[in-house]
Amino acid sequence: MKIHQFTRSKWLTDKSKRKGRGNGSWKWNYSGKWLKWQKARSGFSMKPFFEWGQTSIVQRIPKAKWFKRHYKLVTEYSVINLSKLESDPRIKDGMEITKAILKDLWYIKNESVLVKVLWDWDLTKKLTFTNIDKFSKSAEEKIANPWKSKSKTTFKVYKKIEKAPKKNTIKTPKSVEKKIIEKKPVEKKEVEVVAPKTVKSPVKKTTATKTTPKAKATVEKKAPAKKK
Repeated sequence: MKIHQFTRSKWLTDKSKRKGRGNGSWKWNYSGKWLKWQKARSGFSMKPFFEWGQTSIVQRIPKAKWFKRHYKLVTEYSVINLSKLESDPRIKDGMEITKAILKDLWYIKNESVLVKVLWDWDLTKKLTFTNIDKFSKSAEEKIANPWKSKSKTTFKVYKKIEKAPKKNTIKTPKSVEKKIIEKKPVEKKEVEVVAPKTVKSPVKKTTATKTTPKAKATVEKKAPAKKK
């Protein structure tokens, strides 16, 4: 067996480096953090490519003369508004619009350019688009259902509604305020005259009283006349 054939036991681990434990230790004094500055503080973290306020190398390289990017960061579209197609007399109702026609009419430079159609005004012409890369949602709705009108061009007029300035009214206390009530005219109604009904007077109930027997009339008997 040779030295390169030795294998380390799985349960053996290296001791952790004890930093700042004296001159005899592996790392002492500054503990590998050099001078006591921002990096030496606990919990310090620094973003990658940060250069202490200096413009980082990632931002400096694209500005160099020799730098050349072989791809585009953003897809560029040549925008066409429906209002231009509406107002253009060369484009007629029921016409099919392609990139070749747009190139002939000087809307785009090449047919290889990406084209996007936007809506910014009412459309009256019925147009069909082929080989167009992108449409906005509002443009798709207007192309499917163009606004019907007899006039060739349509314009909307927006008027600003100006409110009248408020008058400086002095509020009086409630005790002084008098409520004005408008009296409505009372309609006179014809009243039928009815003869008064005879009302019977209520009969008073008399309570029965006990009758005492009448005293019998006493008749004085005359004495018989004496004979002479």
